[in-house]
Amino acid sequence: MANKQLISIFSNLRQRLRLTAGNIAGQESADDALQDAFCKLWTHPKIPDDEQQLEKIAMTTVKNISIDYQRQTSRHPASQISGTERIETDDDKETEERFKQIKLIIESKLNETQRRVLWMRDYEDYSFADIAEELGTSEANVRKILSRARKTVREIYQKQEK
Repeated sequence: MANKQLISIFSNLRQRLRLTAGNIAGQESADDALQDAFCKLWTHPKIPDDEQQLEKIAMTTVKNISIDYQRQTSRHPASQISGTERIETDDDKETEERFKQIKLIIESKLNETQRRVLWMRDYEDYSFADIAEELGTSEANVRKILSRARKTVREIYQKQEK
């Protein structure tokens, strides 16, 4: 019975757990951290039957494993394997410059709520309902915040391009 609850908890909290793991360990390691946490809890001999307690344990386990991943990455940064280097083209450099400009606009011109909504919707693929629940607001307000954030980024970027 406890393992069914564990599956249910991880399914229901997947986006939140992934966001937590991504914020701590980095987006590249988030899925690995989730999988490791799930496996660790799956094999744990004493899984509580209380759903709230299981949610807390799942969140804490993901957080701790993510911290371990982050520490491991900082101690042993990935090195390029010889022979696999990619040749950069002018298009790659141009695209990278555009992303840097957009990132700078997002970081400097949007408030925390706008950045958070933009990140959750466009990068984490949260639904409007999930974002609204996370922020404690309505879906209509989330749509408005997202629209205004995108408009701000678009207008500033277009001014810079001229």
